[in-house]
Amino acid sequence: MIEREELYTLTGTVETDEIFIEGKQSVENRKKFDSNKTPFLMMVSESKEGQPRFVKLEELEDITQQYVIPAIELGVEPGSLIKSDGAVTYVAVRGKGYELNQSSYNQFPEQTVAHLKWLNTLTSNLKRFLISTHHGVFPKYRRSYLAEFAYRFNRRYWPHQAFDRLLYACLHGEPKTLPELKA
Repeated sequence: MIEREELYTLTGTVETDEIFIEGKQSVENRKKFDSNKTPFLMMVSESKEGQPRFVKLEELEDITQQYVIPAIELGVEPGSLIKSDGAVTYVAVRGKGYELNQSSYNQFPEQTVAHLKWLNTLTSNLKRFLISTHHGVFPKYRRSYLAEFAYRFNRRYWPHQAFDRLLYACLHGEPKTLPELKA
């Protein structure tokens, strides 16, 4: 699923924001702030009618401009409109061939919630998926869990083809050894 999702880029209007996914932690680690959270960039493309089309998730080293902008360049076609919150991190996309439409949550909270409607909805759905399906997130499996979520969401209109598409991806993907699968 990871390999298949890396093949695609989003285009058109794309909502973007950073999200944090935490994993299972010991009691000692829970007392430390952000001790087990990993930042991801969630990108959701919209149809012309304003409905969500596809989602893409990229793991980030940090939520600074030097990591966010390359993730956008990797996941979104140049010329697309990037919708984001008011973070200054996104200002540099203008110089990379993207249009930018920002809304500041501090100044216009209701407008910003509507501005990033699908991103907020999918973030909630993702977190519910992780809790209900996987009952938590082990750090070494985060990327796989998020790839599964994106794979399933991006193919939601073809549920009768889901197994065939996954089988095709497995047959045409890079072979994995058992130690690689367990790692």
